[in-house]
Amino acid sequence: MSKKTDPPNIRRISWLVWGILAVLAIVLISAFAHALMLNVTLRDKVATLEPLLEQQQNLNATLQAQLDYVQSDAYTEAWAQDQAGMARPGETLVVPLAATMTPTPTPLPELTPDNTPASKPFWVQWWQALFGE
Repeated sequence: MSKKTDPPNIRRISWLVWGILAVLAIVLISAFAHALMLNVTLRDKVATLEPLLEQQQNLNATLQAQLDYVQSDAYTEAWAQDQAGMARPGETLVVPLAATMTPTPTPLPELTPDNTPASKPFWVQWWQALFGE
C-alpha cells in the first residue's frame, strides 16, 4: 500500500504520532537545557564555597589541636605553675616582691607672722578718711 492509498484514519494516526514525538522531543530538549544551566550554576557555587570549606576545616583542625592540648597533662602542669603559682614537690616557689618606694612627704610652707595691724572696721576707716583723725 502506498501512502496515497492508505485510509484516512491511518494518516491521522501517523500525524498524531509524529506530533507527539515532536512535542516529546521539545520537552526533552528543554529539560536537558534546564539541567545543563542548573549544573553550571551549581558548579559556580561549589567553586565559591570550596575555599570557605577549606578555611573552616583548618579552623576546626586548629581548635581540635587546642582542645587536645587543654585536655592534656602538659596544659594542667603549665597552668598550675604559671597561673596558680604552684610548685612541684621538691621545688621551691620564689615569689618576687616588687620594691615599693615610700613617698617623700612634701614640706608644708612655713607660716610667717603678719606684722600688719589688724584692719579696722569700715565705719572707723570712713570716719578717719572724712575727718582726718
